Amino acid sequence: MEIIKHIDGSEKVVKALGFWPSFHDAEVISFSVSRALPLDTNICFAKLAVHVRQYAEVGVGTAEYALAIVKSVLVNFIFSGVSGLSVSEFNHQNVINSIDFKSTESLGAPSISVDIESIWGFGGSLQCNSVVVESVEELPIVQA
Repeated sequence: MEIIKHIDGSEKVVKALGFWPSFHDAEVISFSVSRALPLDTNICFAKLAVHVRQYAEVGVGTAEYALAIVKSVLVNFIFSGVSGLSVSEFNHQNVINSIDFKSTESLGAPSISVDIESIWGFGGSLQCNSVVVESVEELPIVQA
């Protein structure tokens, strides 16, 4: 994906998973928005924590076919210079279909358009000046 070169720290996700995911079936764990204090710069920022699981097929072509979790990570994003924020819903699971990042232009300056497509629960969109992967935390694997 061409856009990941515009996401600082994207290599942390690629190192943890081996690729840049679409975030299909990932779960939004938290979302917060903050603004600077009145004496600071006029910048708003948002934080997003997304739980991503990587699966492997087991027993392909047999009656015992299943998907098994092989990796579970928590990806923490920071979006700086947020504008045009629109979010909806938030529940106990917040399953998303995808997070789409597009390089755009806002008021003559480069920006990034972010669309979080909901399957159930949290979803939304925003414009921002930059996206940073703050951290990627490997979580213990819990089989259902």
